Formats: sequence, structure tokens, C-alpha cells
Amino acid sequence: MKFGIFLLLQSPDMRPSQETYEHALEQGVLADQLGFDYVVAAEHHFSSYGFLPYPLLLIPVLAERTTQIRFSTAVVVLPLRNPIQLAEEIAMLDIVTRGRVEIGFGTGYQQYEFQRFGVNLAENRAMFEESLDLITKLLSTENVRHQGRYWNLPETTTLPRPITKPHPQFWRATSSVPTMAWSLARGIKVITGGTASSMDRVINNWYLFQDAVEAAGVSWPQEFIINRGVYVSDSEADAKAMMPHAVWHTRTARGLSSNSLPVNAGRAMTELTAQLAQEDDPEFLYKDWFFGTPEIVAEKIYRMTQYAGVTYLNCTFNLGQIPHEKIMRSMELFATKVMPHFRGYTPDQAKYPRQADAPDPKGYFAWEEGMPLTFA
Repeated sequence: MKFGIFLLLQSPDMRPSQETYEHALEQGVLADQLGFDYVVAAEHHFSSYGFLPYPLLLIPVLAERTTQIRFSTAVVVLPLRNPIQLAEEIAMLDIVTRGRVEIGFGTGYQQYEFQRFGVNLAENRAMFEESLDLITKLLSTENVRHQGRYWNLPETTTLPRPITKPHPQFWRATSSVPTMAWSLARGIKVITGGTASSMDRVINNWYLFQDAVEAAGVSWPQEFIINRGVYVSDSEADAKAMMPHAVWHTRTARGLSSNSLPVNAGRAMTELTAQLAQEDDPEFLYKDWFFGTPEIVAEKIYRMTQYAGVTYLNCTFNLGQIPHEKIMRSMELFATKVMPHFRGYTPDQAKYPRQADAPDPKGYFAWEEGMPLTFA
């Protein structure tokens, strides 16, 4: 299994932006030193949910401070970008990172962001598809002409040219079977579900992914990438004490998606939103997310592998306002005491049962305090 860290640059208390960025850079450097496979950065705008409006600017800074780790985005919100300029920037990144960059694209989902860019969220899918097609052509061929609904381009060759041929690896964020199948058929990696997704949704996305692989006519194995909130601690009491940060994350993500969350001078006023029973319950989230001691987190990952053929786990360590020193310790514990159990693990994806024959996913939650742990 591969492992990455997912950078959102959240700051519920609106701490100084320079502090937020310095902490993110330190976390990226530590990830390289600890042997993580990827640093993955998210794009968000105008709120304390994410202080990273353009993740492609963070990657070259990290590339200069690291040696082995690869980079991706999850995601660049394609309908908010000029695809012609973006193609040029991707080629530049490919060069300055010496081929260590991959690019994840998404349609976007936060009404709050789209409104402020003057972009119609209802057209995000059509805009995405045209932009991705144009970017692919510009990076892989020369003398490109394009006439579309949103973009028109006379014969053009973008410069510089990427060193990765035909272009850096693309990712796409989606949980739609037709979109996953379309992506897989074109060699695009699929990332499903955000950090706030429950384990039930992760498992259900795996069933959808199985359907998509069949629909695409591609063979196993295929990269199945997920995001999860992760916090590893020396004590279970400390891990449980960090749950308010997870609650803030889930409530804020939902509020911004529906445009129901008040934002005051950039600060998401999450405390003013209604709390839902399950998604915001700290006890539920503690069982659902990868929070706990190294042994407990390893148990949760092991149980997940019994239900879903995950090949790559994107770990969101910097949730809410978890103190930086605790995030760094959490990353260290995860890398030294959790990752080694799964480094040699490759799921036999073809042998996983389809949804109709699969075991009840509630078995993931069957672990209770005091029960034997697989890696104790």
C-alpha cells in the first residue's frame, strides 16, 4: 500500500497565514524524511477551511526541500482555471520537479467558491470535460487547434514541453461509475471520497469502483485512492481529545458545499451551523476515522482492507487546528509504527466479492476496547 499526506492548510482560528504555510512546508519535508510516497495538496478559496488557493505554487517549494517524495493535487478545480495557462504551468512543474509531479483534477463542489468566481456550478461538469480535453491535447501534441463551448484556440504549441511523456499522470476525483469508467479507460487514476467521507461511503465507493473497472473494460489491478482523517497518538485519551477538530472539518465541509455556512472575513462560522447526529458525533468519528494509538489505527486500516481493495491511503493529518507539534508526532508514529504493517501489502482486487456477495460493512466497526488487536 502507498501512503501520502493531504495538505488542506486549515485554520479555524484564522492564525497568521505565514505560520500556516511554514507548518505545511515542515510537514511536507517530514513526510519525505519518513518515507511517505506523496504530498497531495487541495485547492480551496475564501474561507478558513483551506488557505491554499493554488496548490501548484506550493509544489515547487516542496520539491526544492525534498529528495524522493512525489506530488499531486486533490484537486485543482478545473472549472475555475484557464486550461491553456494551466497546461503551460503543468509542463513547468514537470520540469522543475524533475518528473515528480502528478496532477489531480476535479469539478469542484463548493457553491460558496463558485459564486465568488462568477462561475455557474451547474456547468462545472461540462467545463471540466472541455478543459481536461484541451489540457491533454496541449501537453501531448503540438500545433493544437480548439473550438469549444468555453474555449477557442487558434493553432498553438504551448511551451515549455513536459519531460514526462505524453504528460504527467492525471488523477480525477469522482465517485460516479460512468466518470470513473471514462477515466480508467484513459489511464487516469481515480480518487474517491473526501476526508469527511464515512467508512460506509469508502466501502460503497469500492463497490462502485468495481463496477467502473468492468464498464471500462480494463484489467486488475487498478489504483484505488482514498482520503481519511488520521491522528496517531501515544495515548488513546489524547487521540479522543482531538476529535473536535474532526467535527469542525465535517461540519465546515458540508456547510460550504451547501452554501449554508456563514463566513465572516474569511472565518467559517461553523459553530453557528446545526449539528447532525452521526456525521458530527465525536464517538462515531473516533470509530470511523483513523484516530487512536498506533495499534488501534493499524487495526482500523486492517479492517478496511477486508472490505475494500485500497492501494493508496491519503492521510489528512492537518485537520482543523490540531497543534503543529502534535501533527508532526502523529506523522512520525504513523510512519514508524503503522505504515510498516502495510508496506508489503497489495490487495488482490480481483478476488474481492461484489456488493451483493460482500460481508456487512458494519463489521468494520466491530472492534471495541479490550478486544485483541491484530498488530498488538
